[in-house]
Amino acid sequence: MRFDEVLTRSDGPAIAADVAALRTPGRYVLEGVHQDGSRRHWQFRLDMDESQERWTLDRSDGPTMWFRDGVLHDADGDLEDTFAHSTVAGAVVRMALPDQLLWWGRGPESFSPVLVQHIGERSVLVTFEHRADPAFRTTLVVDEHDGIARRRFELGELTHVFSARRADPDEVLPPARFEPLTDWIRPVY
Repeated sequence: MRFDEVLTRSDGPAIAADVAALRTPGRYVLEGVHQDGSRRHWQFRLDMDESQERWTLDRSDGPTMWFRDGVLHDADGDLEDTFAHSTVAGAVVRMALPDQLLWWGRGPESFSPVLVQHIGERSVLVTFEHRADPAFRTTLVVDEHDGIARRRFELGELTHVFSARRADPDEVLPPARFEPLTDWIRPVY
């Protein structure tokens, strides 16, 4: 990865590949909180198994969504889909697969990476710039040990993964329970 130097739009795919290389394939369970631009928030638990091409997203404010066997199941009904496209279903799902975000300068998207930096003891901060307005930035923090995004700030929205762990492929998770948030969640970098 190229640290502490200004990048060009054409560098984006290589940076995405470097981020993908941080990830160890397998099943992960992520817990966190998402806050939208109007300051409403909801908690989540994401069970992601990239090798089995399936995921389940439990939310504190709505019904569970999941993708399994080529079908995306959500509140709007069932839709045949691919695993790669199904992860577009929610900003939270891409936290487990940050290299799949549409920000890497690979296509018509508006953002591309301009700077990669180490922060803390185990994290990489990627700053993205809008193609039409270089003052418009968004950021992503990825854990170097597992390749999972821990924080993402985009268009006034914040997603914070405060817990990520590997899970056994056959582990049965209990129903998701969300405790009320009572304090600021301090990031660990």
